Amino acid sequence: MSLTPARTTAAPLAWIGSCAAAEAIGMTASAIAARVADDIPASIGLIIIVIGGLVEGVALGLLQSAWLARRFPGLSRLWWTLITTAVAGVGWALASAPAALGDDSGAPPPVFVILLASAGLGAAMGALMGVAQAAVLVRAVPHPWRWIPISTLAWMPTMVVIFAGATLPDASWSTPSVVVTAAMTGLIAGAALGGVSILFMAGLTDAKAPGRERSDGRAP
Repeated sequence: MSLTPARTTAAPLAWIGSCAAAEAIGMTASAIAARVADDIPASIGLIIIVIGGLVEGVALGLLQSAWLARRFPGLSRLWWTLITTAVAGVGWALASAPAALGDDSGAPPPVFVILLASAGLGAAMGALMGVAQAAVLVRAVPHPWRWIPISTLAWMPTMVVIFAGATLPDASWSTPSVVVTAAMTGLIAGAALGGVSILFMAGLTDAKAPGRERSDGRAP
């Protein structure tokens, strides 16, 4: 299969919009799941929270793959969605387990500690997501493994925004207020994810790599 990228180029704003919409859907589902989990045993609550994370993964996988498949016809939309969903579920479980299984007796850490930790979690999750998604890109682009640092960098501010939004509501907030805040947080976080990653997307098809130039000598 040819590794030459499609000649047609999807608009960068469409990529950013896809990521923003997916994260808004995911954060809304996660907020609802978290509220449901408050009223049930912790172990079952964690399962509900992870399901919310899987919704985010499905939405992100479907919307991202729709954009990518137009630009890179060799991409498997099914595998991109499955891989993204699986990693999102694992990441959400790791991020949610301490809060879901712990108790509320201790004071929460300072906000700057939470945000710093979220950047580290974003880097770890982004790297894991990048490795998995790069394996799907192998048959679609000349330089699939460049997606790993792109994903790592893009998920750092994304997770910071997600955690910042998650620290705003408290028990006194109504469920509608929490859901609206989560949706807005998701929009901003997804825009960060899409905005950072699109800046480096061209590196996946860099024509300067040996043997990858087009016949007309221009970059694809």
